[in-house]
Formats: sequence, structure tokens, C-alpha cells
Amino acid sequence: MTWITALWRSIWAAILLPARWLVAHWPRRKLKLFRSERVDEFPDTLQRAKVYLAGEGDHLWAAAMICPCGCDEVIEMNLLKQVRPCWSVQEHQDGLVTLKPSVWRGKGCKSHFVLRHGRIDWC
Repeated sequence: MTWITALWRSIWAAILLPARWLVAHWPRRKLKLFRSERVDEFPDTLQRAKVYLAGEGDHLWAAAMICPCGCDEVIEMNLLKQVRPCWSVQEHQDGLVTLKPSVWRGKGCKSHFVLRHGRIDWC
């Protein structure tokens, strides 16, 4: 039984303690929150962490954003309820945005995510 205890202590000292230290001290990346920007037309180059909402006044017809996976592809979503597929957008008072339902790219990177209150939740 003592050799098992000694083995466990050596594993603890060699692997688990440094791993705990690394997790506790690892530099955290700042979370990018997606904010909305209303435009008449989509710009030629889109910025990361921004959802562009095209329309006039309260009549929005499309949303566009750069894919959050890092592939740099532009994702355009229809906001017109008469045309399928269709998304709905909610702009919050703090400038953050929510898209419903989830975005699932069928081509390219095949990303599947939900944008809730500016945060990406991967599916």
C-alpha cells in the first residue's frame, strides 16, 4: 500500500500541482462581445465582434457579421419574416445584440452557434 501512496504523491507533485498553477495563472483573453450597428448598406469590409443591421428605421431586412470561428467569412442573415430562413434580432440597451435562432453554416467552417446578449455560445 505504501508504494501506491508514493506513486500517487509523485504524480500529484509532477503533474497535478503544476497544472493547477498554470490554470490559476494563465492569462485570460478578453471576451469579445458582439454589438450592433445600424447601416443603410453593408460596408465593404466588416469589423469583428460587430453585427451590422441593414434597413431603414425600425424596418430591418438583413444582418451581417464576420464568422466568430476565425475563418473570416461573412455571414448574412435574412430578417424578413416572409422569406425563409429567417432570423430575428434584439438590440439591448447596452448595445449588445441577440440573434434567434442559432446560426449554422452549411458550407465552409460549418460553425454552429447562438448569439445571446453579445456572447457566442457554441453548439
